[in-house]
Amino acid sequence: MHNIIVGDLTFELRRSEKRKTIGITIGRMGELILSAPLDCPQEIIERAAREKYRWIYTKLAQKEMLFKTPPPKEFVNGEGFYYLGRSYRLRLIPPITNAPPLGLCNDRFLLREDEVEFAEAHFINWYITQGQPWLQQRVETFIHRVGAAPQGIKVQPLGFRWGSCGRNNILYFHWRTMLLPSPIIDYIVIHELVHLHEHHHQPSFWELVAQAMPDYAIRKRWLAENGNSF
Repeated sequence: MHNIIVGDLTFELRRSEKRKTIGITIGRMGELILSAPLDCPQEIIERAAREKYRWIYTKLAQKEMLFKTPPPKEFVNGEGFYYLGRSYRLRLIPPITNAPPLGLCNDRFLLREDEVEFAEAHFINWYITQGQPWLQQRVETFIHRVGAAPQGIKVQPLGFRWGSCGRNNILYFHWRTMLLPSPIIDYIVIHELVHLHEHHHQPSFWELVAQAMPDYAIRKRWLAENGNSF
């Protein structure tokens, strides 16, 4: 196995006697793998990669909107939880009749001790509750800039995706989006709004993103490099 460079893309070349055709695989973290027959000339392999250039970039762009599952939380005193890019420490408080199971007060997340067993669900519900109006406001801010309006928005679990544009023109945002800094959330919002025009990641899609957010590439790169920290 060795690497070959085609344009600005680097592939790991894997040859095999059992292989009859040239194949391209994009790994979970964006690694590019070219599989080819043992006796296939390298110029033919490179030509096949160039022919798939746009498809490769489309898939890479999609992966930059994905994230890995972070380590599980322990829900103990002093543990940090992000909200809009800032980490807030957790404080366990004694059961109080009129206190909500979870709240954010005086720069601390307050979790009732009798609700620790259900802490994960409480946090998810809290982020969804906070995220629905917050993201709705950000979407409304950018509607005229993008020139497209969704039928609605929903904040919910989305697997490994930060956001998604549904066929019914409803924008979906992962509740984890609310952990990110607001400028990065704005990029995700713009990204999904532009999908109301372009349902792909070809150059025309990125041209519209750039028109709505000229510095999108900086935010896009930050999300790809740092999103898994959240």
